[in-house]
Amino acid sequence: KKTPQNTRSPGKKKVLVKRTRKSKWDAESILSDPKSPLASAELRAVLTSPMAWDVLSREEQAEILALFPDNQHILSANTQDARPDFASLRNDDGFRYDCAAYTEGLAQGKHDPEWLASAWGAHERRKIGEFDEYLETKFKEEWDIDIPDEFTSRR
Repeated sequence: KKTPQNTRSPGKKKVLVKRTRKSKWDAESILSDPKSPLASAELRAVLTSPMAWDVLSREEQAEILALFPDNQHILSANTQDARPDFASLRNDDGFRYDCAAYTEGLAQGKHDPEWLASAWGAHERRKIGEFDEYLETKFKEEWDIDIPDEFTSRR
């Protein structure tokens, strides 16, 4: 009976090369791609987890606390031990709504940088009155009445 022979030369080792695939989910894409895992995540549960807070550096924690509108949801405010009041946030309807709105908007592609640029452009155009005449005309056509002067735009 023949046995397979070792075809490698003596003293040479077989080298395994592990190929690492670059993750698609960098910081920008996870916050803007509609297929991001964040779009279907329980964002409120993630954000109110003490573990999510503990992995942040002191600088990142300070940056997040600075975004809070007041100290209502901050424990030990204005101290080194300041941290979000997770129990309070879990029961806050505004926070619940904002988390749901963010994930819904993300899933709909509303956090895509191009979409946001277009939306902000439209917002600025609306602010300076670029659509006022169109909206007034559309109102008159649909309702078949004139808009009272006090409701027309005066820009």
